[in-house]
Amino acid sequence: MTSIVWAPADLIIASNQGVAVRFAGVEVTSEILELMGPVANGRGIRVHLAGARGQATMERDSAYVTALEAWAKERTAHGKEEAGPRPIMPGETVLTPVQAVITDNHETEYRRVGGRVAGTGTEWSASWDFVPEPPPGVKHLSLEFTLHGELTGKSVRIQLD
Repeated sequence: MTSIVWAPADLIIASNQGVAVRFAGVEVTSEILELMGPVANGRGIRVHLAGARGQATMERDSAYVTALEAWAKERTAHGKEEAGPRPIMPGETVLTPVQAVITDNHETEYRRVGGRVAGTGTEWSASWDFVPEPPPGVKHLSLEFTLHGELTGKSVRIQLD
């Protein structure tokens, strides 16, 4: 069992493009896919983030729907090649630059090996996968967050039981 020992009271760990980004949870021993190389025992850490819904997200959602409709019309009228790529979901551009750095009391080197961001029904959520799984004897994890590679000054500490 894990417990959050400390976190920002509002769980806001970054703000990007006017959207507050919340820490939405962590799975300490999650099934991890081998997207960026071998994953020992197929397990690792998954960190979840979410964009706080509000005026900024509603405006971006509306602009995305408008762009998507225009893209679909262009594709129907002129074909796939002329229409170009599908518009990028706003959650992707907001959440992708927000990353986590994980440390523990054993100086384990955790590396990001994949993740998911945005998608139909999850427009404002992201999860990042890290390996390895915390080794035996690790008592806590510290998560620090970055925005465009710079620390945000926000962190979360997870106690492992």
